[in-house]
Amino acid sequence: MSDLTVLLTFLGAYLLVILGIVALCYILSSLAHMKALRALGYDKAWMAWIPFAQQYALADAAADNQETVTLFGTFSVPAMLYKFWWVLLFICPFIPFIGTFASTVVTIIFLGNCYVKIYARLDGTSEQEQQVIGYLSGFLVIIAVIKFLAGKYNPR
Repeated sequence: MSDLTVLLTFLGAYLLVILGIVALCYILSSLAHMKALRALGYDKAWMAWIPFAQQYALADAAADNQETVTLFGTFSVPAMLYKFWWVLLFICPFIPFIGTFASTVVTIIFLGNCYVKIYARLDGTSEQEQQVIGYLSGFLVIIAVIKFLAGKYNPR
C-alpha cells in the first residue's frame, strides 16, 4: 500500500471514531433532557431531540407559564424573549471583537438560568440553592446531562 492509502485509512478511522463520539454525546444529552422535561410534566419532551428546539423546550418548561421570568433574582425578562434566547446565538457572532465571548455569556446566563429553575423544581429546593450548579451547567452541559441521567425523577 502507498503512504497516501495508509494516511487516508487512518484519517477515515479517526473520523469514524469522532463521529461515533459525537453521536453518543448527542444521544445521551437528548435522553437526559427528555427525562428531565418529562419529570417536569412538560408535554413536548420530544423536543429534546431537536437542536435549538431543546433550548426552547428547556426555557418554556423553566418559564412555567409565567409572563415574565426572573434572572439572578432581580431582572425580569418577558417570557417570550426568554424562550427564544437561543436566537441571540446566531446574532452575537456578527458583533466585532466580542462576538464569541458574547455568545458564551448569553448561553451561560440563559441556559444556566433554565437549569437553575429546573433543578430547583426537580429537587424541591429554592432557586438560590441551585444557582452555582445551574450556571456551571450553562457553561458545561455535561453537568446537567449527568445530573438528569443519575436523578431519580418520576414523570408528573
